[in-house]
Amino acid sequence: MAAAGRALAASDALQVGLLGPVRVLAHGRPVTITAPRRQVILTALALAAGQSVGTAALARYLWGEDVPSHARRALSTVVTRLRQDLGMDVIRGTAGGYALAVPPDAVDVHRFRALLRASRTAGGAAELDLLDRALACWRAHGEPLQDVGSDALVAEYAPGLAEQWYAANERRVDLLMATGAHADLVPQLRDLTARQPLRESLWCRLMVALYRSGRQAEALEAFGRVRELLADELGVRPGRELLATHRAVLVHDPAVAAPGRRVNRARRGAHRPRLRPRTRP
Repeated sequence: MAAAGRALAASDALQVGLLGPVRVLAHGRPVTITAPRRQVILTALALAAGQSVGTAALARYLWGEDVPSHARRALSTVVTRLRQDLGMDVIRGTAGGYALAVPPDAVDVHRFRALLRASRTAGGAAELDLLDRALACWRAHGEPLQDVGSDALVAEYAPGLAEQWYAANERRVDLLMATGAHADLVPQLRDLTARQPLRESLWCRLMVALYRSGRQAEALEAFGRVRELLADELGVRPGRELLATHRAVLVHDPAVAAPGRRVNRARRGAHRPRLRPRTRP
């Protein structure tokens, strides 16, 4: 019982950051783990946060398809040295592998995902606050597991995390755009489209933000840039949403006007007297 209590106390003191370069804090102090294999194992266990990761999966993360015959023994050595690096008893052996005995909120990936889940059932200012807190978990712009030396591990987890980061940013932009903050969002959207130039949904938002800021010409120029990128990089035409946004900006469609302006236009239209057709004498 005493040993279990010590392990729980240690797990509460360990924090692992994966949303950017790998970062480890033990009792609030940085722990440097430079050995690539130890870093890979820590990352894999932290992503599972309390759940067991099988030795076969860990071996694949370490050696890819060329798993050596002595993999189990070598893996045990890596885990032993990782325990020494951490200076606390937080890695436990399981029936089929190993687990990191920490609560999910000790790992930034799980905090990020929990805040995203909570935001989906919130509304208004609460949703925006939760999205801000979720995005604050990141130390890099949509680039998790930056220095993890495992192609298999990065390929398995990084794309999904990056997609969640971009989707959260897009939702945040939508919420702020609804408040009339379109001009303030233009620099962020330019940065996002530079980071992910083939993501059409970001370009749509940039075009709308520019248009609502009174910069129709720049919005149309943005469409021209993404159209060229899609043709040059993928050999495709813009998708339906991007084409619809371009058309709306081009013809001043009320659908892309700022929310307040849409209401005002609708009201003006509602109070405009109807003209009777002229009748011949």
